[in-house]
Amino acid sequence: MQKTIIACDPGVSGAFACLIEEEIATHSMPDTLTDIVRLLSLNKTAVSELWIEDIPKFAGKAIPSSTTAVLFDNFGIIKGAAVALGYSLHRVPPVKWQEPLGLGGRKSCATQPEWKRKLRNKAQELYPQIDVTLQNADALLLLSYARQNQK
Repeated sequence: MQKTIIACDPGVSGAFACLIEEEIATHSMPDTLTDIVRLLSLNKTAVSELWIEDIPKFAGKAIPSSTTAVLFDNFGIIKGAAVALGYSLHRVPPVKWQEPLGLGGRKSCATQPEWKRKLRNKAQELYPQIDVTLQNADALLLLSYARQNQK
């Protein structure tokens, strides 16, 4: 029976990392609701799981409200589409998927760009065969967590 695991960083510049059997593909965050549904629909198999990075209830002063609005919008759209398509849904807070990878948390880096580079470097280490970018690194790392903790 074919199985799909999709990991998603729902941010403005987030991405999806899809594992079907042993084949991994990454996709930038689609711009529209229709494209998000299409991506999830095209990757649906008999057994499908969506692992999505849970979002904070408070974004903080350093994050623009426009970024927060898109993040929350994407999060809701992706969750709703996944459930409607029959995916089992797993919400994972960042600290939960980052800890087993030995990343040390956001505060282990002086700046946000330094932190994002650290995530990209770890994803490159885990997936040397994939073109890892700052955009898809979180999704790939969440995929690694999902593979170890799949239901």
